[in-house]
Amino acid sequence: MNSELERKLCEKFPKIFNTEQTNSLLPFPMFGIECGDGWYQLLRTLCYQIQGHIDWANSQHKLLLKDNPYNVKVPDPVPQVVIEQIKEKYASLRFYYRGGDERIDGMVRMAEAMSEHICETCGDLGRIRGRGWVYTACDKHTRKEDKDERSETTSIF
Repeated sequence: MNSELERKLCEKFPKIFNTEQTNSLLPFPMFGIECGDGWYQLLRTLCYQIQGHIDWANSQHKLLLKDNPYNVKVPDPVPQVVIEQIKEKYASLRFYYRGGDERIDGMVRMAEAMSEHICETCGDLGRIRGRGWVYTACDKHTRKEDKDERSETTSIF
Protein backbone atom coordinates (compact mmCIF):
# COMPACT_ATOMS: atom_id res chain seq x y z
CA MET A 1 0.00 0.00 0.00
CA ASN A 2 1.32 3.43 -0.76
CA SER A 3 2.74 5.35 2.19
CA GLU A 4 0.09 8.11 2.06
CA LEU A 5 -2.83 5.66 2.45
CA GLU A 6 -0.96 3.76 5.15
CA ARG A 7 -0.31 7.03 7.02
CA LYS A 8 -4.03 7.88 6.83
CA LEU A 9 -4.96 4.54 8.40
CA CYS A 10 -2.36 4.95 11.15
CA GLU A 11 -3.58 8.48 11.95
CA LYS A 12 -7.27 7.54 11.88
CA PHE A 13 -6.79 4.43 14.06
CA PRO A 14 -3.78 5.12 16.31
CA LYS A 15 -4.78 2.48 18.87
CA ILE A 16 -4.96 -0.28 16.26
CA PHE A 17 -1.73 0.76 14.52
CA ASN A 18 0.15 1.42 17.77
CA THR A 19 3.70 0.40 16.92
CA GLU A 20 4.85 1.28 20.45
CA GLN A 21 2.86 -1.72 21.75
CA THR A 22 4.07 -4.00 18.96
CA ASN A 23 7.32 -5.90 18.91
CA SER A 24 9.49 -4.03 16.39
CA LEU A 25 10.59 -7.36 14.91
CA LEU A 26 7.06 -8.13 13.75
CA PRO A 27 6.22 -7.56 10.07
CA PHE A 28 3.98 -4.45 10.43
CA PRO A 29 6.54 -2.18 12.08
CA MET A 30 9.22 -3.43 9.68
CA PHE A 31 7.34 -3.53 6.35
CA GLY A 32 4.07 -1.65 6.80
CA ILE A 33 0.87 -2.77 5.05
CA GLU A 34 1.80 -5.30 2.38
CA CYS A 35 -1.12 -5.18 -0.03
CA GLY A 36 -2.42 -3.04 -2.87
CA ASP A 37 -4.18 0.31 -2.60
CA GLY A 38 -7.45 -1.24 -3.78
CA TRP A 39 -8.03 -2.76 -0.35
CA TYR A 40 -7.65 0.58 1.47
CA GLN A 41 -11.41 1.16 1.85
CA LEU A 42 -11.95 -2.42 3.04
CA LEU A 43 -9.21 -1.98 5.68
CA ARG A 44 -10.54 1.44 6.70
CA THR A 45 -14.05 0.05 7.17
CA LEU A 46 -12.74 -2.97 9.07
CA CYS A 47 -10.67 -0.82 11.43
CA TYR A 48 -13.61 1.54 11.94
CA GLN A 49 -15.86 -1.37 12.92
CA ILE A 50 -13.22 -2.94 15.17
CA GLN A 51 -12.44 0.25 17.08
CA GLY A 52 -16.13 1.15 17.35
CA HIS A 53 -16.92 -2.26 18.86
CA ILE A 54 -14.03 -2.07 21.34
CA ASP A 55 -14.91 1.45 22.46
CA TRP A 56 -18.62 0.64 22.85
CA ALA A 57 -18.08 -2.67 24.66
CA ASN A 58 -15.57 -1.17 27.06
CA SER A 59 -17.79 1.83 27.80
CA GLN A 60 -20.64 -0.58 28.64
CA HIS A 61 -18.26 -2.56 30.85
CA LYS A 62 -17.32 0.60 32.80
CA LEU A 63 -20.96 1.68 33.05
CA LEU A 64 -22.07 -1.66 34.48
CA LEU A 65 -19.21 -1.71 36.97
CA LYS A 66 -20.24 1.75 38.16
CA ASP A 67 -24.02 1.27 38.22
CA ASN A 68 -25.60 -2.19 37.97
CA PRO A 69 -28.94 -2.07 39.85
CA TYR A 70 -30.21 -5.36 38.35
CA ASN A 71 -27.00 -7.33 38.97
CA VAL A 72 -26.50 -8.02 35.29
CA LYS A 73 -23.41 -10.09 34.56
CA VAL A 74 -20.68 -7.64 33.62
CA PRO A 75 -18.91 -8.79 30.45
CA ASP A 76 -15.14 -8.72 30.37
CA PRO A 77 -13.57 -5.71 28.68
CA VAL A 78 -12.45 -6.24 25.08
CA PRO A 79 -8.65 -6.06 24.75
CA GLN A 80 -7.45 -3.42 22.29
CA VAL A 81 -6.65 -4.83 18.86
CA VAL A 82 -3.07 -4.12 17.79
CA ILE A 83 -1.81 -4.99 14.30
CA GLU A 84 0.98 -7.48 13.86
CA GLN A 85 0.80 -7.84 10.07
CA ILE A 86 -1.45 -6.93 7.14
CA LYS A 87 -0.68 -8.51 3.78
CA GLU A 88 -1.97 -10.27 0.69
CA LYS A 89 -1.55 -14.03 0.57
CA TYR A 90 -3.10 -16.43 -1.96
CA ALA A 91 -5.09 -13.56 -3.51
CA SER A 92 -6.81 -12.47 -0.31
CA LEU A 93 -6.26 -10.19 2.65
CA ARG A 94 -4.53 -11.50 5.75
CA PHE A 95 -5.06 -9.42 8.90
CA TYR A 96 -2.94 -10.63 11.84
CA TYR A 97 -3.49 -8.98 15.21
CA ARG A 98 -3.65 -9.51 18.93
CA GLY A 99 -6.47 -8.55 21.26
CA GLY A 100 -10.15 -8.41 20.40
CA ASP A 101 -12.93 -10.93 20.94
CA GLU A 102 -15.10 -13.35 18.95
CA ARG A 103 -17.05 -10.54 17.27
CA ILE A 104 -13.83 -9.00 15.99
CA ASP A 105 -12.66 -12.42 14.78
CA GLY A 106 -15.85 -12.55 12.71
CA MET A 107 -15.31 -9.06 11.31
CA VAL A 108 -11.77 -9.98 10.24
CA ARG A 109 -12.85 -13.27 8.61
CA MET A 110 -15.59 -11.43 6.72
CA ALA A 111 -13.17 -8.76 5.43
CA GLU A 112 -10.68 -11.43 4.40
CA ALA A 113 -13.41 -13.25 2.45
CA MET A 114 -14.63 -10.01 0.83
CA SER A 115 -11.10 -9.21 -0.35
CA GLU A 116 -11.33 -12.15 -2.77
CA HIS A 117 -13.94 -10.11 -4.71
CA ILE A 118 -12.24 -6.68 -4.61
CA CYS A 119 -9.48 -5.71 -7.04
CA GLU A 120 -6.33 -5.23 -5.00
CA THR A 121 -5.16 -2.52 -7.41
CA CYS A 122 -8.20 -0.23 -7.73
CA GLY A 123 -10.93 -1.48 -5.36
CA ASP A 124 -13.46 -2.33 -8.09
CA LEU A 125 -15.26 -5.65 -8.28
CA GLY A 126 -12.74 -8.39 -9.00
CA ARG A 127 -12.08 -12.08 -8.81
CA ILE A 128 -9.14 -14.38 -8.22
CA ARG A 129 -6.93 -14.63 -11.28
CA GLY A 130 -3.69 -16.26 -12.27
CA ARG A 131 -2.15 -19.64 -12.76
CA GLY A 132 0.32 -20.39 -10.00
CA TRP A 133 0.84 -16.96 -8.44
CA VAL A 134 -2.76 -15.92 -7.84
CA TYR A 135 -4.07 -12.40 -7.27
CA THR A 136 -7.42 -10.61 -7.12
CA ALA A 137 -8.13 -8.21 -9.96
CA CYS A 138 -10.88 -6.58 -11.98
CA ASP A 139 -11.00 -7.05 -15.76
CA LYS A 140 -8.97 -3.86 -16.27
CA HIS A 141 -6.09 -4.96 -13.99
CA THR A 142 -5.90 -8.58 -15.10
CA ARG A 143 -2.50 -9.44 -16.52
CA LYS A 144 -2.50 -10.13 -20.26
CA GLU A 145 -1.39 -13.74 -19.79
CA ASP A 146 -4.34 -14.37 -17.43
CA LYS A 147 -7.08 -13.06 -19.71
CA ASP A 148 -9.31 -15.81 -21.02
CA GLU A 149 -12.50 -16.25 -22.96
CA ARG A 150 -14.69 -16.08 -19.84
CA SER A 151 -17.07 -13.16 -19.57
CA GLU A 152 -16.26 -10.05 -17.60
CA THR A 153 -16.45 -10.04 -13.82
CA THR A 154 -20.01 -10.11 -12.54
CA SER A 155 -21.29 -9.25 -9.11
CA ILE A 156 -21.66 -12.00 -6.54
CA PHE A 157 -24.00 -9.88 -4.44
